[in-house]
Amino acid sequence: MLAAVGCSKAAQKVQPETRGKRGETCLARNDCDSGLACTSGVCSKNEFNIDVTAKQCTRVECEADTDCCGDKQTEVPQKCKGRDKICDPTNRNLPNCNQTLCTSDATCGDGSCGAGTCSGIGQAGTTCMAPTDCKKDTCVGGFCAISGYTCTVATQATDCIYYNQVPTCSNRVCDCVNPEYMPESPICTDVDCEDICLLRCEDSLCLEDKSCKMDTECLAIGLKSCDDGRCVECTTNKDCDTKNDESCEKGQCIKPCTQNEECGLFEECQKDGTCKYVGCESDKECILAAARNTQITPGDGTNQAASSGGDDPRLYKCLATAGSDIKSCKIPCENDGSCGQFQVCDAGYCKFVGCDSDEECRAYLGISNQMTSDNKPYIATAKCEKPPTTTAP
Repeated sequence: MLAAVGCSKAAQKVQPETRGKRGETCLARNDCDSGLACTSGVCSKNEFNIDVTAKQCTRVECEADTDCCGDKQTEVPQKCKGRDKICDPTNRNLPNCNQTLCTSDATCGDGSCGAGTCSGIGQAGTTCMAPTDCKKDTCVGGFCAISGYTCTVATQATDCIYYNQVPTCSNRVCDCVNPEYMPESPICTDVDCEDICLLRCEDSLCLEDKSCKMDTECLAIGLKSCDDGRCVECTTNKDCDTKNDESCEKGQCIKPCTQNEECGLFEECQKDGTCKYVGCESDKECILAAARNTQITPGDGTNQAASSGGDDPRLYKCLATAGSDIKSCKIPCENDGSCGQFQVCDAGYCKFVGCDSDEECRAYLGISNQMTSDNKPYIATAKCEKPPTTTAP
């Protein structure tokens, strides 16, 4: 009877007398105090009441080229043009040339086919550039050119014993030495050619100058032409491999695609041979892309690491972006605690909190204790501004 009574007792839900405070361990949400959630076994705040601002933080280092260089020269003097090719040991040999056996310059790329040696008896060590440079045992002035026997022109076939021997020029090797490389040239020690600032102000940052004025400046970095101040691979379709249907687009030789695998993720190959961004088609596509730690491109045109912050790839959803028919991969959120640092949950998605002042950006970018030097005459600053308008690829 006692046992029966005990079994009939209704199950009671056990409530903890006190709930965990922030930072204390937990097993479930109910273990934590009001306003806290159990995250990774610790009671943590999950709502921060931070408004999202549609501004971003930008690092500003310059407004003009002179901000990057101070008092240093920003232009290479005319007398110093081509100094790298003349003085830099890495330019001792021509890049597009291999020291292989050759019969003409066509085999040697940018180099030339060097001298060889004449083959045949009596001509060992005689240098040549072509078979015509090698002697034939003919009768010249009453003597055979190679054997030295007396002869007559009429009977040279029998008087000159090597008359029937056809001379050849062999063992020619490509000469890949750069003719411009002359380290003993005065230009290599000219102080006017040293300590020239090659930094340029681009998008408010001091970056290495990759501009050009002449085609020869581009050859050193493996490009062909200087087009409107920048080195490019091509300027017309003729510069590309037209036999393989390559065309010149924005300074690059592009081969048209024939299948989607030649394009980036979330892109499709169009009938005209171009790759077009079409976004995702299913949640599983997002999950599998994220699982490979690839880059996922949301509908706003910005890139983000697919598995940043250790997010489980299975959290990704293929969702439409406001104002666009193209879907993109996103992780929905329910509260701020499910988002990464510097993000909050806004309208169901994790978003960067943004900024309201330059000082907030200085803190975010960690710009402090700035000092100038000969190599860095500028002071970096932070600016809170509206982001540039972007569109999906």
